[in-house]
Amino acid sequence: MKHVLPALPVALLAAGCVHTASLDQIHAGMDRSQVAALMGSPETTNNTAGHECATYTVTKDFWSRVPWSMTDRYYVCFTDGKVDTFGKAEQTSG
Repeated sequence: MKHVLPALPVALLAAGCVHTASLDQIHAGMDRSQVAALMGSPETTNNTAGHECATYTVTKDFWSRVPWSMTDRYYVCFTDGKVDTFGKAEQTSG
């Protein structure tokens, strides 16, 4: 039991993130339910008439991680319910 408690927070954090392998399976023409099955719920969405963009936080693979950068942000945009564009979101510096 002593070893389970320290691992629990790590497991919960990992469960909340999408992994890069899921993003590799996204392609134009997919519908929202197909994207949700791969990526889970989006972190944010932005809607305009007939167009919706969702953002997701993706955990980097082990070899790409550095202490100050463990995740990347990606977007998936839908037109009339189908994926039309997707990719890595631009990082803004503060």
